[in-house]
Amino acid sequence: MSNATDYLMAHARCTILEARQLPPGPAKFWLRHIGGVYHLLAKQGACTNTEFLEDYRAAHKAKDDLRKVSGLVLV
Repeated sequence: MSNATDYLMAHARCTILEARQLPPGPAKFWLRHIGGVYHLLAKQGACTNTEFLEDYRAAHKAKDDLRKVSGLVLV
């Protein structure tokens, strides 16, 4: 399961770094929280195999929704 945790940690880093570049506002707030969710999912993924997938999908959907609403080009 190492690949999944590495993938989630990379996603968390990328999302949080992108949030740092934004000016203060709702997009920055939500990107930081979504990055935190990815980080927590990476920690959970190190222990379990499939239980965290639903949470991952919810975080990914929130990121996509933020992209649609704010018009930002997120990584």
